[in-house]
Amino acid sequence: MTREKINEIVCALVRENCAREGREIDVDAYTPLIGSKRVLDSMGLVNLIADIETALLDEGVEITLTSEAAMSEKLSPFRSVGSLCALVEAQVRAEEQQAKP
Repeated sequence: MTREKINEIVCALVRENCAREGREIDVDAYTPLIGSKRVLDSMGLVNLIADIETALLDEGVEITLTSEAAMSEKLSPFRSVGSLCALVEAQVRAEEQQAKP
């Protein structure tokens, strides 16, 4: 899966989750997901994570974004759309490596 496809999936799902909360926003790598200027509340972030995992399953990739490794990083991978995309990409690449014979 390409970086562009990952970014496309994540950005589309952020927009969809914001729309469910009645907000239409422009999404880019700097869009904050946590902190005072976040675009989603905590439940929205949980839903986003589940939606991303489901969308990736639909693409044939199984990852878990709330792994212990992800949760213990010094800087939260959930701080922005860009950092979340980087986490997704790293886990997708790891999954692809494990799938190779």
